[in-house]
Amino acid sequence: MKKNIFRLLGLIFLVSLILIIYQAFGQHEDVTVENNEVKKISYNKYSAQITQKFPQLNLLKDGDLLFRRGYGIDSTVSMNFSQGEKRYSHAGIIFKENNKVFVVHSEEDKKNGHNGVYAEPIEDFLEGINIWAVYRFNLTSELRKKVIDYALILKKQDIIFDIDFNLDEDKKMYCSEFIYKVINRTTKQELIRAGKHFLGRKFVTISDLYQNNGSKLIDISHNIIKNGN
Repeated sequence: MKKNIFRLLGLIFLVSLILIIYQAFGQHEDVTVENNEVKKISYNKYSAQITQKFPQLNLLKDGDLLFRRGYGIDSTVSMNFSQGEKRYSHAGIIFKENNKVFVVHSEEDKKNGHNGVYAEPIEDFLEGINIWAVYRFNLTSELRKKVIDYALILKKQDIIFDIDFNLDEDKKMYCSEFIYKVINRTTKQELIRAGKHFLGRKFVTISDLYQNNGSKLIDISHNIIKNGN
């Protein structure tokens, strides 16, 4: 009898937890608000086949944003957290050094001992990844340098991953928060907006980083075949 009661309570708790997560992070309407005007979110359609395994390195510039899709539990949650298109689960900022390409990003990776902002070769960032894309903001070379300089300054400050997802905290930053702050602060423009709102708080999602008026697609693993309506 007691076992059945505990099982029932466990089931109720699990269902309640799922509902809470869905209400907090689930997307209920495919709409966004721009300049106080409600607009339907447009999604892209992609080729089912991988058309390119790895980015063309000669196309990449400092300050480009590299997106990837992982398939772990954390990656799935991050991907579905997006207010807009739910295609990518993580992103970082590209920079070149000594003729090599690196990605600086914020991540909690217990397996490899990372917690917060760090840099790694692009080959490691995309290891085992099939779905990726590179987006670029129209910045001057001077601004690109400022983006990288600031991102690497943050890397040296031992900023840990922000599991509280609090945009008001600079000592901790989650993936999209790191990029949001680096880009907006160095350009002194709101090129990236925090598109998700819940319980009076703002959140920057992965799709906010590239589904905006300022970014342009540079390279991608799966060809876009048609724009959604």
